[in-house]
Amino acid sequence: MKDNITKRGQRTPAEIIAETEAKLERLRIKQAKKDASSNPDVAIMLENKAIIQKQIREAKKVLGNGPQSAEARIAKHELWIRKIENEVSEAEETLTSGEQRLSDIDARIQAKISTIVKNFETNA
Repeated sequence: MKDNITKRGQRTPAEIIAETEAKLERLRIKQAKKDASSNPDVAIMLENKAIIQKQIREAKKVLGNGPQSAEARIAKHELWIRKIENEVSEAEETLTSGEQRLSDIDARIQAKISTIVKNFETNA
């Protein structure tokens, strides 16, 4: 039995007709939908359908595992929170050590000034 396709891979006339009829049917359905969408009742239903489809897409984004998912956003914020907590720890260390160094410098300045005043009084 011979294949429906010729030696060079060309389609038979029957295949071309079947494909053309299928395409024509798809175009008829598309036109019928377009005509129906101009009906006010159908237009409202189509609008409601679009709203629901958008809600479903958004819900899938949140529940999925992509960059906009709740899981990814939570992980991102947890990382951000850890970074802030590290900044707080570093700030506390800087404040504590800075205050101690400031106190040491103040004491050395005071001692130096006292020495200068005593030397001035002695030489005066």
